[in-house]
Amino acid sequence: MLIWIIAGLVTLAFFSWFFLKSRLAQMILGTTFSLLAVVAAVLLALNMSQHFGMEKSETTTSHEVYSALPAQSAVKAVAVKKIGAENYVLIYKDYEKDQQAKKHFVPDTSEVVKAVKRSANYEKADVKTAEVQTKTVKWTYKSDLYRFLFEQKEEDDVVSIKHELILPENWQVIEK
Repeated sequence: MLIWIIAGLVTLAFFSWFFLKSRLAQMILGTTFSLLAVVAAVLLALNMSQHFGMEKSETTTSHEVYSALPAQSAVKAVAVKKIGAENYVLIYKDYEKDQQAKKHFVPDTSEVVKAVKRSANYEKADVKTAEVQTKTVKWTYKSDLYRFLFEQKEEDDVVSIKHELILPENWQVIEK
């Protein structure tokens, strides 16, 4: 919306400078609309470069996951495959009744920008059940006014999405 406001202010400044007959009206209105257009352009530039009017917000979700091995197995395990420096494809079952374990967090190579923002890792901890915790960090607008002024169509405000598979100490990790 701010782009349209800037366009309107520039148009008003143009008409004020070139089409008003009174020299005093030209000076007052032309200067006012020109300064407002510059201020609006600076605010837009600050939003684009410094995220003016926004703040980082973090949400965390978690859900229980199940061993990649058959339910009859005495051992519980997940399979992992390292990709990149600190990123993994994790293989486990989403539901206890699933017949096959599925791959999770495979990077989408067709959308590299989104793939770079996502990561997956695992760790063993003193817990009773295995679970995946997902931490999503996004830029959110501080107020409805900032949203009205700066929101763009199809903007991606995601900073990062980190998936952490937390396993009980007695689970096995099968590296592929």
